Amino acid sequence: MSTENSNNNIVGKEIKKENINDLVTVVLCTLNEEEAIGKVIDDLKKEGFNNILVIDGYSTDKTAEIAESKGARVIYQHWEGKTGAVKTALDYVDTPFVAFLDADGSYPPSELHKLLAHAQKHVEVIGKRSEKNISFIHRIGNRIINRLFQFLFSADVGDVLSGMYVLNTNIAKTLSLSSKRFEVEVEIASQMVRKGKVTYVPIRYEKRIGKSKLNGFKDGLKIVLHMLKLAWIYNPFLVYSLIISLLIIPGLATMGYVMLEYMLRGIFHSGYALMGVMFILLGINGFFMAGLASQLNKIQIEIENKYHKNSSNI
Repeated sequence: MSTENSNNNIVGKEIKKENINDLVTVVLCTLNEEEAIGKVIDDLKKEGFNNILVIDGYSTDKTAEIAESKGARVIYQHWEGKTGAVKTALDYVDTPFVAFLDADGSYPPSELHKLLAHAQKHVEVIGKRSEKNISFIHRIGNRIINRLFQFLFSADVGDVLSGMYVLNTNIAKTLSLSSKRFEVEVEIASQMVRKGKVTYVPIRYEKRIGKSKLNGFKDGLKIVLHMLKLAWIYNPFLVYSLIISLLIIPGLATMGYVMLEYMLRGIFHSGYALMGVMFILLGINGFFMAGLASQLNKIQIEIENKYHKNSSNI
C-alpha cells in the first residue's frame, strides 16, 4: 500500500490523544509579525506542538529571526499573498495532518486540541471564532459571508473566514488554489466539502497583537466576488438562476412606474406593464431554480463524499 493511501486511511480511524500532536505540522503564515510570533510559538510548545513551520512572506522586521530563535523551521514563501504561503506550506508538510493558524496571537494555541480531536474523521476541521473580540461591522460581514457560503456550496462550515483550521494533508495537497489574499480560506473550504466531511468546533478568539492587515470592506467584497466565481465553477446553474432571479428588481420598478403613471395621470402603459410582469415572472422562476440547484448541489456533494470515503478505504 502506498504512503499516500496509508495517510488517507487515517481519516475515520481512532488515534490516541497523546500521539496526535506528533502527527500534525502547525503552520504559521507570517508577514511582519515580530510583536506576536515569539509568544505564539512559545504557547504552541507549551501545548505540546513541536513541529512548527513558519512560512514567511519576506518580512521586513525581525519575524523570521525570532521564529528561528524559538526553534521553528522557517521557509520563505513562493507565489503571492496568503494563498502563496499556504501552497508553499503544503510543499513541505509531510505529517498526516496540517494545522493553520494566524500568527498574530488572536487564535490561542490551546484551542487547537479541540480541532485535532475530530481531525481523523474529517478532511477539514474549522475553529468557529467567538464574537467577543470581533467588531460589530465585522460580525455582520462574517455572518453574511457564512450564509452566502452555505447557500452557494450547500454546506455549513461554521466560520469560513476563520484563520484556525486543520486539514488532512494528502487531500489538501490535491487542492487547486488560485486566490491571492484572504479568500484562501473560502477557496479551501469550497473544495474540501467535495472531498469529504467538513466540521467545526467553537474556539476563543482574542485581540490581535500588532496592526491588522485586513481592509474590512475592500477585502470583504473581494471574498464575496471570489465566492461567486467559485460557485460559477462548481455550480454554474445556481449562479445563472440567481442572475435570472434579479429580474424581479427591474420588474417591480417597471410596475411601480406603471402604477404611478396611472394613479397620477390616468395613463396606463400596457407595454411597460407587460414587460414588468414578464420580468417578475422570470425572476420568480429564477428564484425557485436557484433553490432547486442548491438542493441538487447538496446531493452531489453527498455522493462525492461517499465516493471519496470508499476510495480511501480501498
